[in-house]
Amino acid sequence: MRRAPFFLAAAFISAILIFAIQPPALRAASPDNRPGALIGIVVNAKGAPVAGAQVLWQNADGQSIHVLHTDAQGRFRIERLYAGLYDLRATTGTAWSAWMRNVLVRPGSEVSLTLRLILTAPPGPPAVPLSGKITFFTVPVPGALPHDPAVDPHGDVWFTLQNVNRVARFDTKMMQWRFFTPPTANSGPHGLVSDAQGNIWFTENSVGKIGRIDAQTGDVTEYPVPNVPDPHTPVFALDGSLWFTAENANLITRLDTATGKMQSFAVPTQNALPYGIAVGLDGALWFCEFGSNKIGRLDPDTGVVQEFTLDDAAARPRRLVVVGNAIYFSDYAGGRLGRFDIATHEFKLWPTPSGASAKPYAIAADAAGNVWYVETGVNKLVRFDPRTEKFSVFPLPDGSDTRNIARDARGRLWLTLPAANQIAVVQ
Repeated sequence: MRRAPFFLAAAFISAILIFAIQPPALRAASPDNRPGALIGIVVNAKGAPVAGAQVLWQNADGQSIHVLHTDAQGRFRIERLYAGLYDLRATTGTAWSAWMRNVLVRPGSEVSLTLRLILTAPPGPPAVPLSGKITFFTVPVPGALPHDPAVDPHGDVWFTLQNVNRVARFDTKMMQWRFFTPPTANSGPHGLVSDAQGNIWFTENSVGKIGRIDAQTGDVTEYPVPNVPDPHTPVFALDGSLWFTAENANLITRLDTATGKMQSFAVPTQNALPYGIAVGLDGALWFCEFGSNKIGRLDPDTGVVQEFTLDDAAARPRRLVVVGNAIYFSDYAGGRLGRFDIATHEFKLWPTPSGASAKPYAIAADAAGNVWYVETGVNKLVRFDPRTEKFSVFPLPDGSDTRNIARDARGRLWLTLPAANQIAVVQ
């Protein structure tokens, strides 16, 4: 009898511990609160299922975020949920759905829903208003020639280091670098992009290959590209396939990342030099023809390529960014910022502040819809407000020669300064 209080206390403590270590989704499951489920499908802008998309879900109070992936039919199932409210969204890394908030799960019920992917800034922390303040970081490898930036789902920024045959990851929280080396020597790492799992895909511009860095192991895998000696700029389409321009081969190529199968599509204009590429709200691949005065559109479903011609034969679009129905592009030869409306097919051009010698190149948009680009000829960063059509200019170090810009989830812009062997962030 003397032991009874001890056993009762131990049983009470054990019950508390068992409750404490149960996952949130199971704690409230009981005969009066049977588990429920959320079932659904992730589709792209055209309504087609998206396999391998990330589905992020959490209790509506913002706690305990979880992640799973859709199956081959784009479907997902979240089981053993206690009754309550939940928030969900989906992403492929390049496209996001809007938050579906306060979805009610009742005891023992299944709730069906559809998450539709759109091209927009990743929902998350409020975007940081960009004042134009620029912070610089030196690449700790001499003569690296940092080229293109990309941001992974964790917020780290990646850069190709063209002169030293490496790809670099910059941890934006710890301010630490890590380097990855392609198996092929002197491969000329050029453009790069992250997939939804954080794997980095990059073009090896000097040897006709695509590289992939595994997010978990850091291992680098290479994919030779038939008949394409110079893969250039990559982008993920809404279905998760990887597309890239091939400047001198005059091709746009698709890589099925699951099978490694590739298919190339010729640009109708000879020596068009397809360069910058992006995915429009229509799901099409839009690209610059740096060797002509044209913007191209490739339908990923049919492979049909259309070309849209600027009135000025001397114009040379180089990079582009999508802002709603507008495609803004840098006219490198003409010293202008251009806009193409994908609905009306109308062009509009603005002279850049520094004039014809400015050589506009890298271009991006902030979360507010302002367009930022670099006048490489005069080492200046420019902000354009489409609402007022006003320009603001910010100086960069001499010889910056910025080739590309990437925006992170906080709305900051990351860019490279190859000649200075630096990277920079605009806040």
